[in-house]
Amino acid sequence: METAHLSEFAKVADCGSFTAAARELHLTQSALSKHVALLEREFGANLFVRDRNGVSLTEAGGVLYAQARQMEQLLRATAALVRAAGEGRAGVRIADRPAADAAAGRTGDTDLRCKCRLAAERFGLDRRELGALILYLEERGFDAIKAELGLSRDEVADVLAGAYRKLGADDKQAALDLVHSVSE
Repeated sequence: METAHLSEFAKVADCGSFTAAARELHLTQSALSKHVALLEREFGANLFVRDRNGVSLTEAGGVLYAQARQMEQLLRATAALVRAAGEGRAGVRIADRPAADAAAGRTGDTDLRCKCRLAAERFGLDRRELGALILYLEERGFDAIKAELGLSRDEVADVLAGAYRKLGADDKQAALDLVHSVSE
């Protein structure tokens, strides 16, 4: 599957017509139609209902549209991470890379991560404390935190203790309760 074809498919859906999308993409309508037809063959489903007034998404097309938008975001985030690493800024931490996590098969609770970021802003947690807190509250364990943040086991304990101190939490449940209450 060509990622460019997914982008083109999404543009057709946005524009509601092959002609308008082709114009915006600087492609011929014929080329654009062929690219969408390739996707339809690959997925074994019609993606658009075509009529005189333009096109609308089928149910399968709606599913692909949502996934295509997520993939575009992931590709942009991946490009930014790779550029940062190429520029020697490879120290990007967990709090900065939900898309990289998804690419590596590590999915986290987006809602929990957002609430952790709000708590970090409110209580003055630094980036390492935020990253460790997110991973710990997601039940990742010390070994995962060590690997993700490049810390020793003792450093993980110290970073989490610092986060708990700033939050005023005595244990994991108290930290979790506080994080969930921040956005309420």
